[in-house]
Amino acid sequence: MKKAYLTIDDGPSVARKEKVDILNQFGIQAVWFSEGRFMEIRPDELVYTIQKGHIVGNHAFSHSHFSELTLEQCRNEIIETDRMIEQLYEKAGVKRPIKLFRFPYGDEGVTRGFYEFGYSDEEKERVSQIQSILKELGYVIFPFKNITYKYFDAFRHSERVDWLWTYDAMEWCVYQENPPFGVRTLDDVLEMMELDLPERWMGLNYPDSDEIIVVHDHPQTSDIFGAIIKGFVDLGIQFGSFNDLITG
Repeated sequence: MKKAYLTIDDGPSVARKEKVDILNQFGIQAVWFSEGRFMEIRPDELVYTIQKGHIVGNHAFSHSHFSELTLEQCRNEIIETDRMIEQLYEKAGVKRPIKLFRFPYGDEGVTRGFYEFGYSDEEKERVSQIQSILKELGYVIFPFKNITYKYFDAFRHSERVDWLWTYDAMEWCVYQENPPFGVRTLDDVLEMMELDLPERWMGLNYPDSDEIIVVHDHPQTSDIFGAIIKGFVDLGIQFGSFNDLITG
């Protein structure tokens, strides 16, 4: 059976607790890559997330493009949020099990994506320096040997420790003025799940690879969150446990 690992970016929104409860009803554990700026405003939502068995990951403090920041600013974005996560785990009375990081927008610090080659020496050095910060703080990524997409292989062999994804639910499009890919409604989001374009980040129906799915904790889409999760379940996807990855 096809397996997927659920990750949720941004927030915590005001609806975080309700979203955590929805996932627990389905027996799904997620990594919630959360922003430091919202951790300050809604710490109780993060404590609830932790105490209900989920993992809080680092999504930087201000959700800025790292390619637009100085190296010192990048460092501060990572370290300040890391410090806050440590405090939240302590407040929750739970030992932090692992350190996981995702760049806002998948922006690793240069203007091109990880799948584009031909970085200059200066770009390579900048990417390496940011990765060194993550590694020094103990951030890791699993090998995900059962993810077989060619584009993911390039990432897997790059020695990066930040987290990417293989499928974006695209629900964030529905509240955009000019929504990408024509995704305007919940029905559009659910229809995207039916596509079979494995090397174009749309491979939920491709049986030969596991997935890392990303959904977002945005207030504008809180009312369709449950339907999106049910859509994945209805496809017959088995969601994997991060606890099993950590202990395995």
